[in-house]
Amino acid sequence: DLLGNLRSFSRQRMRCIKCGEKFRRPPLTGACPKCGGNVVLTVHEGAVRKYLEISKEIGERYGVSSYTRQRIELLDKDICSLFENHRVKQLGLLDFMSGSAR
Repeated sequence: DLLGNLRSFSRQRMRCIKCGEKFRRPPLTGACPKCGGNVVLTVHEGAVRKYLEISKEIGERYGVSSYTRQRIELLDKDICSLFENHRVKQLGLLDFMSGSAR
């Protein structure tokens, strides 16, 4: 279920909350071109994360196979990388020339 929810999130559509029009990609204006209403995601973060913690807990409690525990770990990392904001600091050429960048 975790994998299916993650896949659904990555392939989701956008929906206008006012008129119900659906879009494959968000409109550039951020509003529905048909009625001007707000456009929202059809699959939310909570739907993707909802079984993650209980899956980890069941894996620990009942000693599931190492393959299954590793799959849950990988899904956890995939979900974290998708929803957590890792700000990347942009470096300039001088940062590399001075040796301060690693």
